[in-house]
Amino acid sequence: MKKMLIAAIVIAGGALTAWQYLGKAQSGKALESNTPVVASAAGEQKTLRIALEGKYPPFEYLDANQQLTGFNVDLANALCLEMKVRCEFTRFDFDQLIPSLNEHKADAIVASLSITEERERLVQFTDVYSRVPGTYVASKKSKIIWPVITAERIRGESIGVVAKTTFDDYISNEMDQSKVTIKRFASADEMMTALEKGEIKLVFDDSAVLGNFLKSASNQDRFEMVGNRIDSPKWLGRGEAIALRKEDGELRDQFNMALRKIIESGQHQQLGYKYFTLRVL
Repeated sequence: MKKMLIAAIVIAGGALTAWQYLGKAQSGKALESNTPVVASAAGEQKTLRIALEGKYPPFEYLDANQQLTGFNVDLANALCLEMKVRCEFTRFDFDQLIPSLNEHKADAIVASLSITEERERLVQFTDVYSRVPGTYVASKKSKIIWPVITAERIRGESIGVVAKTTFDDYISNEMDQSKVTIKRFASADEMMTALEKGEIKLVFDDSAVLGNFLKSASNQDRFEMVGNRIDSPKWLGRGEAIALRKEDGELRDQFNMALRKIIESGQHQQLGYKYFTLRVL
């Protein structure tokens, strides 16, 4: 799920197997359009400002009516309802999410941030609310049949990845860049467009995001998941969680209690089924 690295400023039906089908904005400030405010319950309540990017389907995206939707949005609303507070969503550039939180422009980040040591130096995390491996997608015309993707096996080819993400970190550290070319993109949408145009050979990203891309009949006809699933706590993190300021321990505890309740009640699983074909936790 959007498992992004912090920038230098301190910041899936076809022949797919079951796991395969699992299924980040103006810099420095919130977008002024397409930033719907969603109340999780009526009445005079405390408002929690939830930061996300809104460009990472099926986790968070704008629907046909330009309304913010997705798993992260539904999850945040469910948690706010449980906590008896009001959710207000604001979109930021991805690399501005953590700075915006620490500058008190938001109270929590619900944007599929994976837990990494680097991020833990800047924010604290709640309990994990999703875990999804990384995987590769390529054009069927490429006929990539290797069960494991290595730089030697795809020597001379180009791999697309979203910049400043944990997927970028994995590829940068695990692929010999003297053998392959890494092409970095500002968003998953831009990366997938480049793949469709044949500008890159394959892409590496969250299997849920790529699974969502492959739900389209047209995309299923042209593209497929290839190679191996990647579970790498070192580079991809230890699961996705809500990020909070270091000093907000009480809010973290409230989120964790609410998260435990919606998991135990089965609501979390039902939200997952709305967007994915398998459980994400």
